[in-house]
Amino acid sequence: MPYFYLYDSYLQDRSYAATLIKLETTLTDLGIQGRVGRLTLLKSVKDLVETAIHGGADTIVAVGNDITLSQTAQAVIKHQRITVGFIPLGTQNQIIAPLLGIPTGILACHVLSGRLIEELPVGKINNHYWLQSIITQGLPIMECEKSYEVVVESPHTLKICNLDNYQGVGVKKLNNKMTALLTPTQQSGLGWFKNNSNATSSLPFKELKLTSPEEELSLLVDNYRIIKTPATVSIAPQKLRIIVGKKRLI
Repeated sequence: MPYFYLYDSYLQDRSYAATLIKLETTLTDLGIQGRVGRLTLLKSVKDLVETAIHGGADTIVAVGNDITLSQTAQAVIKHQRITVGFIPLGTQNQIIAPLLGIPTGILACHVLSGRLIEELPVGKINNHYWLQSIITQGLPIMECEKSYEVVVESPHTLKICNLDNYQGVGVKKLNNKMTALLTPTQQSGLGWFKNNSNATSSLPFKELKLTSPEEELSLLVDNYRIIKTPATVSIAPQKLRIIVGKKRLI
């Protein structure tokens, strides 16, 4: 089981130097050391993953945060024999790890070594894959399952969840469906919109087409990519093989 470790670029900061040394020592002690690739301006996740797979790797480990894992999953999903691992480092953008039962830091190596593999759903938005969530705000029109339409008359926040949480709780799957959370926003005294979370509506779906009655909406996909409406969100036919902990929540 050749391992390939994909390090996010933010780990080049000197504050992570000691942690990375300890990480690599632990991986060696556990017998799961492997080749390392580091993201740079000239090396994308897709480039590193394709090179690693071509070189014989069958387990690609994202070392970083939710965005690192999401980008890795998108690059791997078309390779059905490849397994993904995750070692979360740092405190920013770390929502997925606890949902998968993976501790932050060096202890994640022991989860990786345990090699408990699950197949998890992945989303598609138009021709792009996504893993965590899609967020937008405004007046979305939602056509669900090509059978009925949901229209709002005032600004709402729409959050579509796959591997994400809402108010600190993991969003449960229902019959292999994703969940759209629709929350009305209200104007505060300072001119900022804020969520009225007590009035949140939940909409399970397998396919959702998003449009807007006026200007196109910007959809924030996995907290790093912007896609404009119109867009169709669905469950990808492929599933992601990923190593999880025994205490996974979803």
